[in-house]
Amino acid sequence: MIWYLFIPLAPYLLWLVYAAGFFPLPLTYNWRSIWQRWAGTLSTVGAIAIVVMVFVVVLSMAQGVSTAYVRSGRDDQVVILRANSRVEMMSTLTLDQGRLISTHPLIARDEVGPLVTTDLIVSKQVALADGSGALSVTVRGTTAGGIRMRSQVRMLRGRWFQPGLSEAVVPQKMLNRYTGVELGKTFPMAGRFWKVVGVFDGDGSVFDSEIWTDVADLRQAYRRFSANSSMVVRLRSARDVPAFISDMEKDVRLKLEAKAEPDYFADLGDAGRPMQILGQIITVILTIGAVFAAMNTMYATVAGRTPEIGTLRAIGFRRREILASFQWEAILLTGLGGVLGAGLSLLFNGTRTGTVNMNTWSDVSYAFAVTPSLMGQGVAFSILMGIAGGFLPAWRASRIPVTEAMRG
Repeated sequence: MIWYLFIPLAPYLLWLVYAAGFFPLPLTYNWRSIWQRWAGTLSTVGAIAIVVMVFVVVLSMAQGVSTAYVRSGRDDQVVILRANSRVEMMSTLTLDQGRLISTHPLIARDEVGPLVTTDLIVSKQVALADGSGALSVTVRGTTAGGIRMRSQVRMLRGRWFQPGLSEAVVPQKMLNRYTGVELGKTFPMAGRFWKVVGVFDGDGSVFDSEIWTDVADLRQAYRRFSANSSMVVRLRSARDVPAFISDMEKDVRLKLEAKAEPDYFADLGDAGRPMQILGQIITVILTIGAVFAAMNTMYATVAGRTPEIGTLRAIGFRRREILASFQWEAILLTGLGGVLGAGLSLLFNGTRTGTVNMNTWSDVSYAFAVTPSLMGQGVAFSILMGIAGGFLPAWRASRIPVTEAMRG
């Protein structure tokens, strides 16, 4: 969090706040001063704005990926995998194990039956709509119970797949990114042709990145007649989750691992980390340039206002008052850029894209999520740049001898 960087600066910042309120030089003096050299001011503000925009957009990408996974889990549901299998795609769970687990007394029921689903996860290459190639997409074989348990998923057009007919449904958000999976079309997979009979919405969850079909059909197509990938169960209450997980771990017949569904998806939430790291590297490079831009502008300001500084010193303003005044001027300068950059980042809010989940090597769709909190962090980041870029010029201004300053 960017806020932690303010902790070591707290004494200095408190002193600046005190100076703004009680020192004789008002902030309006600094506001007027930054526009006296408007060309340099605008260039610095623009540089800061670009850095802050990149900073906020990178954070919004991570926020978007995290949101997609957070929306996928329920507190009262548990994911069951083979021991030491981090993801469903790498797991194997036999049909017998699934039948045994479905009899557990803590499992909730509805009017149809136990709220359990045994899913099979595979991947398929799907062509991108822009013709630039293809990406690996997760295909989930699930059951009618699996549809009922994922309440965030709702059908928009068409209908749900029927067992035994090699039918599939796709998320609405996938249609803008891929081709060949539109409603009514067929696509090849595992030696069969699958017809798209429905389009659903996953409410921004990770299910917006998956093609769904019947688990039995997918098992037959991939010749996995006796095993699935995972099992998801809904319990009577979220309070039953620890007891259920303990039972799964203790049952020597199963040798399986159980995780609360939110914890499982949280572990997968690092899908955007490689791009986030790259974005942070770019941000650091741009930040160095922006800090030097702010520093250069402030040094030019000090050089151009040396006689003015001398006059202020001659009429009784102390060095610390000059230091605080020029430091505030730098903060106002970069703060303007921060507000502008945070505003520009809103242009990316809601933009959908995708990244490769490094655990499954499948594409994950997400939307940039620019929140007020992230915009606030962007403005705070610009203030830090103002402190870093303005301190040395402010110190220089406060240390100019009166006689030298008066000579200009």
